Amino acid sequence: MLTNIREKFQQYPQDMQQWMIEQEKTKLSRIEQALIKGQLLYDSMDSENRGKWLQETIQLLEQYLTRLPHRNCPLEDVSPDYILQVWETLASDATLRELISQVETRYEELLKI
Repeated sequence: MLTNIREKFQQYPQDMQQWMIEQEKTKLSRIEQALIKGQLLYDSMDSENRGKWLQETIQLLEQYLTRLPHRNCPLEDVSPDYILQVWETLASDATLRELISQVETRYEELLKI
């Protein structure tokens, strides 16, 4: 199944491959930005004003990002191979796929705050 993702990816034209990689990098960067923004917001609030939704959202984003393959550079600089590893990880881990569906609905909301 893992090779299947790479094989399918190679079937797309080069410009489409690049677009798909950039889209995934953008999504991951936005999730990372939402996490940072959420943590800053949470830390700046009085303890009685900290909402459960914000705390749960931060935890979901952290959990998702920590389960992705390890990287040693900013998301903007990751290789296409790293993005393929992310897709392979998502394809092979059902709980991570469930987690990303929750993350995708929450990180956009957090960025709007």
